[in-house]
Amino acid sequence: MTMGDESPVVSMTLPGLIHPILDKLSKKDMTAAQTLRVAFSKVEAMHPGFTHDLVTSVLTRADVPVNMNENMLRLEGNHSSPDFLVNRSEVAFKELNYRSATLKKILSRIPDEINDRKAFLETIK
Repeated sequence: MTMGDESPVVSMTLPGLIHPILDKLSKKDMTAAQTLRVAFSKVEAMHPGFTHDLVTSVLTRADVPVNMNENMLRLEGNHSSPDFLVNRSEVAFKELNYRSATLKKILSRIPDEINDRKAFLETIK
């Protein structure tokens, strides 16, 4: 169990994995998506790491081998959560948001390129 663990993967499971799923659900059933979003947020606030534990338990039960570090890195490159954007209108903050999104896209390629030494070194340059 990882409840109470403050690693980035644990803390990013709710905004990086569950929120995008709930965003898609909200297009079909807004009420259900909102109810689930509130429920997940409440339980995560009371028991940090719950969402990560839930996801890893389901995947383990289903006998699906998943490297959560690798997959969260990939997912973050494709999804930009408004929870982590700076909501300021100054040019410097807009540039910061742009650069952080660009960096996330670059870092999301690492799991695919880490075994190709040349591509990996180019990515981390």
